[in-house]
Amino acid sequence: MSLVSKIYQCLKPTVIGARFLRYPPGHYYSPIPDIRQIRRRQDSIGRESKECPAIDLRETEQLDLLNKLAAYYGELPFSVHQRDSNRYYYDNSFFSYADAIVLFGMLRHFRPIKIIEVGSGFSSAVMLDTNDAFFQSQTHFTFIEPYPDRLNSLLTDSDRDQCVLIPRTVQDVELDLFETLEANDILFIDSSHIVKTGSDLVRIVFEILPRLKRGVIVHFHDILWPFDYPKEWFNAGRAWNESYFVRAFLQFNSSFEILYFNAFMDAFHKDTLRTKMPLCLDASSDRMTLGASSLWLRKVA
Repeated sequence: MSLVSKIYQCLKPTVIGARFLRYPPGHYYSPIPDIRQIRRRQDSIGRESKECPAIDLRETEQLDLLNKLAAYYGELPFSVHQRDSNRYYYDNSFFSYADAIVLFGMLRHFRPIKIIEVGSGFSSAVMLDTNDAFFQSQTHFTFIEPYPDRLNSLLTDSDRDQCVLIPRTVQDVELDLFETLEANDILFIDSSHIVKTGSDLVRIVFEILPRLKRGVIVHFHDILWPFDYPKEWFNAGRAWNESYFVRAFLQFNSSFEILYFNAFMDAFHKDTLRTKMPLCLDASSDRMTLGASSLWLRKVA
């Protein structure tokens, strides 16, 4: 390789990167917001209105499911801090309190035979602990995780008999895997939270969700009410856009229904949660981790 070619190869990523910096944050061609614009409209972020046009929030049904999940609350096996008896503990920076408690209840209530998880970690720990304690390790897991170090640290030798670990991105996984899920099985999504050319979220919403069978349950993480993000996240540099994409997906959508929306219930039914599942109102010591951010859907058509 000539010297000129070597120099070009070194500069090529920078040249390509500069091309995509043609439009600065906040420009109407840029997907990255301008933090000054966010601050100017911060009073409209996280508003408390229940209005969500073209989406059936199924509030009555959510309350009914809350009562059913509360029946399992007294059997929660988890502790605030790490201990040897369980993989999962509440005070972590990824998947905390209400999200874990509702996941535990969903597992107990729907008793899935198969779970496919896209993006693994502390949520995997909840599922594995629940499988051990209540299902005699009969639930089968497929974990799709391109960075599996944390997951591998959780798995025991016996887990590996019940689990398949695919250490690749979901874009590289054959679509027919998702067609193996049956009613009450779970597709658990905790993705990059970013819609862009070739992203995992584009693959999930455009190619995977339409292939699911009727009755399959779908989870999205870090979806907040009212399908927006807190200004603290923008201030920290999180320019995520998954919530907007999921909201657009649900509008006028009769094929999927909302089962339970943690952030919505936290916003409007705190008193019920305080009475029936009070730990759902606790929060991680990491102030950037919001414990009530799971959205649960079901394929109905």
